[in-house]
Amino acid sequence: MYDEKVSGDSLQAAIFDYGGVMAKSPIGRVHLLANEFNAEPNLLLSLFMGENDDYLNPWFEAECGRQPLNDDFAIKMQKILDPHGVTFDLDVFLPWVAEAENEADESMDEAVKWLRAKGISVALLTNAVAEFRPVIENTVPIYELFDVIVDSSEVGFRKPDRQIYELTAQRLGVPPESCLMVDDLIHNVAGAETTGMTGILFHDSETALHEIKDLFGSIGN
Repeated sequence: MYDEKVSGDSLQAAIFDYGGVMAKSPIGRVHLLANEFNAEPNLLLSLFMGENDDYLNPWFEAECGRQPLNDDFAIKMQKILDPHGVTFDLDVFLPWVAEAENEADESMDEAVKWLRAKGISVALLTNAVAEFRPVIENTVPIYELFDVIVDSSEVGFRKPDRQIYELTAQRLGVPPESCLMVDDLIHNVAGAETTGMTGILFHDSETALHEIKDLFGSIGN
């Protein structure tokens, strides 16, 4: 986790999460879906934003590009939700994913541009299903902001699997120990730290921006 004693001199790249960092937190939207399904929000939060489970989670499989959001997906989701008395409705779920309206976090946009101006390589690392990618592209100018984009649905594994952090570092051309990871989920930050990355657990834009500038302020311009 972020430590004021960590020297920015050892950092060469920064990696940013999408939902909850580059865009405002998706937790509110999960609560909206829970209301539609008459489900406990925490149940859906654990399904969609949890760690890699011991059981086969169809959403996590979708985030790894192995499961389209189709009737087969709906059947698998229903089996998980049956014990909780919740009915899964694919006709409600698909627009919730593919037609989402997200709000970009302008402070994090500023952070990425500030890093690039200092010559720091930056990457976007996101757990996402293929159907959600247009939402990301419509919310944040990812191709203009980032040197590297790693989307779980395109590479076959998801945070907090250490492989996805190692792959991101490899594509940035630096060792994991030279990377900063900014994420709003503690298990994703912990996963990054197992590879030697420095982690910032995102709580709010102002604090995260301060921490990023504190780490990299002595570098470059």
